[in-house]
Amino acid sequence: MPRIRNGLATRLALLLTLALAPLGSIAVYSEFQSWQAQEKAAQDAMLARTIDSVSGPRALLESAMISAMRLGSEAAARLDDPTGCSAYLADYIARSGFYSFAGFIDVQGQMRCSSTSAFLDFAASPDFQFALDNPVPSFSFQRDGAVSRRAVVLANRPVFEGDDLLGFMSVSIGRDRFDAISPPSSLDAGTKITFLVNARGDALTRDEANGQHEMLPDAALLADLIDRPQRMLRATSAGGEERVFVLAELVPDQLYALSSLAPEQAVPAQDLPYWQLGFPVLMWLASIAVVMLAVHYLVVRHLRQINGELRRFALGNRDGFRRLPDDAPRELREIDTTFTKMALLIRRDEIEQEEALREKTVLLKEVHHRVKNNLQMIASILNLQIRRLSDPEARAILQGVQGRVRSLATIHRTFYEQKHVSDSYATGFFETVLTETLALAQSEMEPLDIETEFEAVDVAHDKIIPAALLFSEALSNALKYAQPPRPGTAAQLRVSCCNRNGDAELRVRNSLPEEAPEPDCSGGLGHELMTAFALQISGDLQIGPVRDARGFGWEMCLRLPMTPTGPERSGLAGRAF
Repeated sequence: MPRIRNGLATRLALLLTLALAPLGSIAVYSEFQSWQAQEKAAQDAMLARTIDSVSGPRALLESAMISAMRLGSEAAARLDDPTGCSAYLADYIARSGFYSFAGFIDVQGQMRCSSTSAFLDFAASPDFQFALDNPVPSFSFQRDGAVSRRAVVLANRPVFEGDDLLGFMSVSIGRDRFDAISPPSSLDAGTKITFLVNARGDALTRDEANGQHEMLPDAALLADLIDRPQRMLRATSAGGEERVFVLAELVPDQLYALSSLAPEQAVPAQDLPYWQLGFPVLMWLASIAVVMLAVHYLVVRHLRQINGELRRFALGNRDGFRRLPDDAPRELREIDTTFTKMALLIRRDEIEQEEALREKTVLLKEVHHRVKNNLQMIASILNLQIRRLSDPEARAILQGVQGRVRSLATIHRTFYEQKHVSDSYATGFFETVLTETLALAQSEMEPLDIETEFEAVDVAHDKIIPAALLFSEALSNALKYAQPPRPGTAAQLRVSCCNRNGDAELRVRNSLPEEAPEPDCSGGLGHELMTAFALQISGDLQIGPVRDARGFGWEMCLRLPMTPTGPERSGLAGRAF
């Protein structure tokens, strides 16, 4: 997955996406705006048709509301004279020609001033209580008028004196007046019908005998339409029929026109043009596909071939290199040519270095071989000299020198026998030194219980000889002072070479009896040599008595940093091919 995410084709596709994003966004936005404009035009057309279909009744209701406003102030001034007030209203209704009734209702619900001089009490009427709680201009419909006993539409206007409510002026219009001024419908009533609706959702013009009430929306839907007018909505009518409802606001918060149409009569809504909106996306996908195919064909496949040759070269395969085809881009062929020349030069230098290294290795092995022979010769001369000496002290001194010379010879022989002279595998040296030392001291040793633990550790090439000499001195001292821890048991010698948190730790421990005094090795030549060797290799040397689960004993512990192995040692740490 990271390889795909960081690939050249992926990055180019991302850059192309960023480059095309503004143009694509503009194209999508333009198409969406065009669709919204078409939708708004269709909706405005339906609203205009709805408003036009009720232009006559709307004008009549608006004029009735204006008349109610004028008559309200006149009637309020004549409330002290109910007869004169009623005569004034009757004269106005007679001259108007459109209105059937006018009356003033005070805040107690009493109508004492009306165009018919009739006294009516509306105190218990729910409509009056609602108007009293909400004294605002409104329209209402009565199927059976209180005075005319026929279907009427009322224009109700509150009358104030300052901030005090005096009552309501109502002007009623008969249903027949609406029919007279309404234009004849060219559509079947079962297909389209338009109602006038007040702010409470009551239809002001409807003919229940023809079942028109079933074409209205239910109460909840109508309330939602009134809350947000000037829109078109497809829903189910009160009669369970699928209809299209259009609500236009005629008088703010007072009067609305509601059209109920069959779906086929509505101006068809334009579906969101997803294919047009998706065209920029398709364009982007096509561009990405072209870019990725082009990059793969022109660049990626050739780069993979070059990378494969580089990887093969890095892993040590020096066979002939596969060249790029002639149809590869010129820049990549130049890179391939440069790599081929570089690989040939590196191969030539490697051959020269291998020859030089082989010669140096042969010479170095020869040096170690001759040094080993010379040291063995010195050890043999010392052996001859020891045989001629009768002084035990002199013999002991020469034997100590002879042991150290043999240790040096053993180390050089080990170097000579190594396959790669540059290796610093310390464990093999220490095992060899231990074996040689035990073999030389076998004839003079008391019974000895030997325990060894060796792990693979590496020590720098320039530190291995001092470390091996220090180890040889420690073994000689341990063999010299090792004693049984308890009567009837064998003396113990424990040798370990382990990896401790990145350091090579070399330990040599010999057992001592519990009651034995601590041996004094601080002033001897062996102690001085071990201290000098430890300082030479910058090691941490500790020598002294120890007491642990094995009992009482004397221990030498040397810690020194190990040589890095693997990729770190070869200088290739962290490098990937």
